[in-house]
Amino acid sequence: MTLAQAVHDDIALKQALGSRFHTEAAILKAFCNALGAVDIADVEPHRVASYLAGHGPVTLYWHRKYEALSGFYRFALGRGYVPHSPLPTTLPKRPQPFRPYIDSEAELHHLLESTARYATSRTALDEATLRTLLLLLYGAGLRIGEALRLTCADVDFHATVLTIRESKFYKTRLVPIGPRLAANLRTYAEDLDQRRSSTALEAPFFVTRTGTPVTRHLAERAFVRLRDIAGIVREDGARYQPRLHDLRHYANRRIMPSTKGNTLNSIVLKASHSA
Repeated sequence: MTLAQAVHDDIALKQALGSRFHTEAAILKAFCNALGAVDIADVEPHRVASYLAGHGPVTLYWHRKYEALSGFYRFALGRGYVPHSPLPTTLPKRPQPFRPYIDSEAELHHLLESTARYATSRTALDEATLRTLLLLLYGAGLRIGEALRLTCADVDFHATVLTIRESKFYKTRLVPIGPRLAANLRTYAEDLDQRRSSTALEAPFFVTRTGTPVTRHLAERAFVRLRDIAGIVREDGARYQPRLHDLRHYANRRIMPSTKGNTLNSIVLKASHSA
């Protein structure tokens, strides 16, 4: 049996059992592409090791690939496709966990101010969209994907609550938000109604200048440019510069809910006055 067919069968089985298996499937397909048209029984250990190594230093992704291949070869061994697993028996030490950059309130305020300098006639995101997205990630502690998957129906301005669907653990949850954040979301929605390609409740909440949904790649690329405009740089020797997703970590720090609400109101008001 070919490696590609065995991978196809494994993915189909996992997804038929109810698992999304999206990340694992992408890893296994990349494994097939790296090894080419080969019989699964002919896969040699050094080629597996080469795929795992990739380029550059060992990261957590090495272990993520190893876990996906381990599951695949358990499947292959159980089906009798291979007599033994070609995976390495000695694993490199896991690197230190990634430490997110926690912005100060001053830096958050500076980011919001800088959205006015970010937007030009050529940028896909306008000032209001980028600014509202930053406020939502900070004020509600959402993951980026959760925020960008919001539809108009998921944002309840009256009840000041968000409906988060397809979360990390495949469950729907309700996230309460403060009145100040709800007011900003309402203003954004009303201003963009004329730009949306659809006014249906199922339409995406965040849209570009042309009315298309905002993708994660677009949002993260916009944040990199905004970060550079604001002059926010990480200088602690860490591998990565501040990321858009770090706003979630800032929002979820251990602070009292009442303090968090007051802080958000203060940041929103300061940014509004300076705009």
